[in-house]
Amino acid sequence: MFYFRQQVLFGSFYRAINYMFHNKLYIENNWGVFVGQLNDNKLHKHYALQISVASESSLLITDATGTENTYVSSWINSNVPHRFYCEKPTLIVLINPASMIGHHLLNDYGTTEITCLKKELNNTLHQAFDDYLLSQDAFTVFVRRLKSYLQGYQCDCESAIHFGDDRIYKSVQYLEDNFDRVVSLEEIADVCHLSQTRFLHLFKEKTRLNFRRYQLWNRLVKSLSYLKEHSITETAHQFGFTDSSHYTRTFTETFGLSPKILTSLK
Repeated sequence: MFYFRQQVLFGSFYRAINYMFHNKLYIENNWGVFVGQLNDNKLHKHYALQISVASESSLLITDATGTENTYVSSWINSNVPHRFYCEKPTLIVLINPASMIGHHLLNDYGTTEITCLKKELNNTLHQAFDDYLLSQDAFTVFVRRLKSYLQGYQCDCESAIHFGDDRIYKSVQYLEDNFDRVVSLEEIADVCHLSQTRFLHLFKEKTRLNFRRYQLWNRLVKSLSYLKEHSITETAHQFGFTDSSHYTRTFTETFGLSPKILTSLK
């Protein structure tokens, strides 16, 4: 789990408060949170599920057809093209769709591409975010609060019924239990007593996700601590990517963020 921050002026939110706001980022095994100003100037998509909450103004999201909609909070599904803009600090939660938490959310929102958050999730995240901004609590306290809430989604989802196949449930559970290393296709197929081809097909069928993309998520998360102390090129070579362009492209396709942003948050 890794924390980064960058100092920016935050003077217009609740004007009675005049202090310096810090962009902050936290990423752990299967989810991450960014708080600050992050505006995407071009249409893009990423593997991570995205939950966003505005602090004061609205979120402006443009879809692949060029249609613009505003939200106070939003859900963006995996690999859905979008352009995101908010002029005020925003809470962005990124979730691995192949995790227990991600699968629970996919059961809630289905194949819906972009929409507003459901009432309970919206209210809970807005309350937590507003409390954080007003009280100036430590970012670590805010992260613990979010983590505690998200764990409820994980517990609710720990059932083979959600996956429709106990072998796929077993595979996701095994991957989470062994997140400290990159689990090979051969190993996970063996755990499920399936051929590699059959496992890939069944995993995609039951989760609507690509197992190889899950492996990339794992490898990128492991690279973050190294990236804190080294260049993107050095990190790319250390973790088996062809070059810095390959690493940057894969990073952006996974998280929707450039690793350059992370290096600026050191």
